[in-house]
Amino acid sequence: MIDLITVVYKPEIPLLKIQASSIDKNFSIDDIKTIYIVVNDDDSVTNEIDKSWYGKFSDKVVIYPYSIFGYISRIEGWENQQLCKILAASRSTCEWSLVLDAKTFFAKPCKKDLLFDSNNRACTNLLKPVAVFESAKNSIEKLYGVSLDFIVGPGGVPFFFHTATVVSMIKDTEELTEKNFIDFFQENVRFPNLITEFYLYSGYVKRKYGKFDDLYAQKQRWNCVNIADWEIDNFDQLFNNMQKFLTLTVSIASKAWVLLKPEQQGKYLEFLKNRNLITNIQNTQIELNTVIN
Repeated sequence: MIDLITVVYKPEIPLLKIQASSIDKNFSIDDIKTIYIVVNDDDSVTNEIDKSWYGKFSDKVVIYPYSIFGYISRIEGWENQQLCKILAASRSTCEWSLVLDAKTFFAKPCKKDLLFDSNNRACTNLLKPVAVFESAKNSIEKLYGVSLDFIVGPGGVPFFFHTATVVSMIKDTEELTEKNFIDFFQENVRFPNLITEFYLYSGYVKRKYGKFDDLYAQKQRWNCVNIADWEIDNFDQLFNNMQKFLTLTVSIASKAWVLLKPEQQGKYLEFLKNRNLITNIQNTQIELNTVIN
């Protein structure tokens, strides 16, 4: 069994409802222990999330505000979201947690043997660090004394956190920096360091184990298609990729959504309807355009 973790803020609630439907449709009840919804917003936003959206999983949903971690954020929403993912993963009661964004939708059935091998290693590939995160790579190499030639894929969501390793990372990072982990992260998530949650974790895995294959099988039998704002000119190809058999999750960033043509938005919503994740394309399009704008 695994835990699912989604960090959400108020404008993303309609997206979370679609995600809930995708989880209900595509997971078996025995494969998920708990679904954690962490609200990166005012505590009152927790009241806007309905556990019934999750269908057969409604009794497994736990909703709490990030204030439960005992700090007040000094960083921006996206930056604090990264910290919330790490802190939530450290509280998982399963060996593994799968971290999502609210816009991450499961597009096909997700079975345990798709995600893990016979040794319970996560089935995900490694990636070379990208140039935009060069400063993160350099900072983490210096912090942990490693050469970070690869990071754990897919480099974004959905992302597998190994719970015991996250707990160990927080403890060891506090000893290395002589700072509370929350303070350390808030101080280093911006330029010039730009430490991100997945790069930091990847660097720590390399430090702790010396390699990745103790935890990650590198036998990925699924793909994810995430459309960012700088990729909208390539929408048609990416949309075609969403429809391929190996595609497990799909998402469109809010900055990309508002730049898409209405007919492109409609094609994506038609895709979601065909996957039985939404029922009314027009109403969903109006709702998403209202909250995302």
